[in-house]
Amino acid sequence: MQRALGQLVHSSRCSVQTPDVAVGSRPFRGPTAWKQVQRRKAKAFSAFSTKAVKHASQQQRCQATLQLDQEATNKHSSEGAEAAPSSSHSSSRFSWTKQWYPVSIVEDLETYKPNAIKLLGKSLVLWKDTDDQWRCFDDVCPHRLVPLSEGRIETDGTLQCAYHGWRFDAHGSCTTIPQAEDPDQNQKAAGHPRACVASYPVQVQHHLLWVWADASPNAQLECLAKQPAVIDELQEEDKVIYMHPWFVRDMPFGADILLENVLDPSHVPFSHHGVIGNRDKVMPQSMHVLEPAEAESGFVVGVEAIKNGTNRTQLGTGKMTKMFFQPPTLVKYKFGGPGMQMITYCTPTSPGRSRLFYCLVADKQKAPKAMKRAMALRPKWLLFLNHFQRNNVLDGDTVFLHGQDCYLHQGGSSQKYYMPTTMDKGIVSLRKWLGTLAGPIPWGTPATPDIWAKEYTRDDILSRYNQHTQHCKHCSK
Repeated sequence: MQRALGQLVHSSRCSVQTPDVAVGSRPFRGPTAWKQVQRRKAKAFSAFSTKAVKHASQQQRCQATLQLDQEATNKHSSEGAEAAPSSSHSSSRFSWTKQWYPVSIVEDLETYKPNAIKLLGKSLVLWKDTDDQWRCFDDVCPHRLVPLSEGRIETDGTLQCAYHGWRFDAHGSCTTIPQAEDPDQNQKAAGHPRACVASYPVQVQHHLLWVWADASPNAQLECLAKQPAVIDELQEEDKVIYMHPWFVRDMPFGADILLENVLDPSHVPFSHHGVIGNRDKVMPQSMHVLEPAEAESGFVVGVEAIKNGTNRTQLGTGKMTKMFFQPPTLVKYKFGGPGMQMITYCTPTSPGRSRLFYCLVADKQKAPKAMKRAMALRPKWLLFLNHFQRNNVLDGDTVFLHGQDCYLHQGGSSQKYYMPTTMDKGIVSLRKWLGTLAGPIPWGTPATPDIWAKEYTRDDILSRYNQHTQHCKHCSK
């Protein structure tokens, strides 16, 4: 039965949108819970296979282009790993494409026109159909390979290419070719497998739009059995306070550099002096590995914060601050205070580029009453000031992080890092995960040396408009 099911699903080409709530595993609780997650995956596969097969059987005509797409994707690799896993461990290697990635804050997306995005080096287009469902396609029309993100959304719920008017339904199938001489020719030409556009599963969770980075025939089954890396507390949003609502910024360096930076609290008083730190009041801290790195579940490290609560450069309130890395993008800080957690996602968009998502939440039951009242009365326009502060923080280290990324791709190597203190254990764990468990990112487009060799001005590297404002509904008004 499973073999027949796999053959049927493998014969499809275009995918459909997954349900708004993914099913299969629970949100990230740390590596110790990962084995339990695997047992639930088998149950989820059985529960959703019937629905997935129904979708697959509707789209068999697209199978001819699948192999070409997959071969093109698998050709490219890039930064992230210094040492590839041995062949004996290849079967347990982390899969970069069979994951959910946050790609945008839903509120920032345009609903009346297509939205261009990047993910793992692929150019993708997001659009909302007339059924109020988000869709994600390869951003290329199969006719003459122009970007579909320059097209328009028609009243019949199709995405129309702006060049010659070809139309595509919610699943990527071509419905109309205006140049066809008669209905029979239109049906024949539009029904050809090469007229399809690759479609990726999507879902919305916690104000973010997530894309499954694989458009292969089995994607519809595999994505249903896996949950995006969201934290437990956000599953019931009425129980949390968004101290800092979601903020997003495109960073001019790779996701590995961004993850390093987020996992390194000791840089804060120096890089962000006068903003959220003070380099004149630095006290020693110690970091410990609480749960070692594993391919799917990541790792956990803890920082012993100094008990002197008056020092703004220290974390928490004298208790240990835990930092969780959940592959492929999540870094969560769990502070020792009143249920405070900092959530960041570091999405790899293209070689040498990444997208940062950030928010700060507090447990409503543990938060002080004054904090609750202040957040309840906070005007929406205050988000602009919050984003202004976030940009000030990121400006503090963006220039030299871009320089670090360039150095590493122009003959340098993270193996040259000299890290004699315990505060670098988070970086050691990350590089171990990247180098021996994850392997290189299979970029959709090849990484060229020009990306890191080009000379950028300081203004280019710190362009708030290009990296944030033009995409933000609050800051672009």
